[in-house]
Amino acid sequence: MGSIFKSTMNTRALPTGTMRYIRSDAPIDLTDKEIQWLLSNDITTIVDLRSEEEVVKKPCKLQRMNDFKYFNFPVTGGCDIPKTREHLYKVYTQMLDKQMEKIIDTILNAKTNVMYFCTAGKDRTGVVSALILKKLGFDDESIIDDYMISKENLIDMLTAYVREHPEVDIDIVIPHRENMKRFLEHLQK
Repeated sequence: MGSIFKSTMNTRALPTGTMRYIRSDAPIDLTDKEIQWLLSNDITTIVDLRSEEEVVKKPCKLQRMNDFKYFNFPVTGGCDIPKTREHLYKVYTQMLDKQMEKIIDTILNAKTNVMYFCTAGKDRTGVVSALILKKLGFDDESIIDDYMISKENLIDMLTAYVREHPEVDIDIVIPHRENMKRFLEHLQK
């Protein structure tokens, strides 16, 4: 599928048929043309799911622009690299707290279209996307399909990351259908 922007790898609209909800990896190098595209599509509510440390290390220039309403709502958990698939599942379920309720409420009730993101746009952003799609009435297969697009979009980056960090297991950091399937089953309990 690819990314809407050349400066990101995983920016795309949720499968609602509109530009209401845009999920992304961190848009830290947006071009003026890409910023103008956001403005022309009324995507002016920005929700940064990264930790404060991540934001300081790699700031998003939209947070300093008057045309955008920027929120930094760090997702509880989710910024550590999981050690096993079981750990990843646990991290996903630990994200379900009051902070996540605040994030979902902010996104669903925004007066403009919304772009939300974390670092890669697959785990924290994937959980937020799943929750939004679930609230909008999407079936589990559609939610899983959306989650799996991150694998296509990020495979080169993730493979390169693992080459540089041999202690990281590629099988854990690459999205798998069962990761989201299991998380959605947890939601139904």
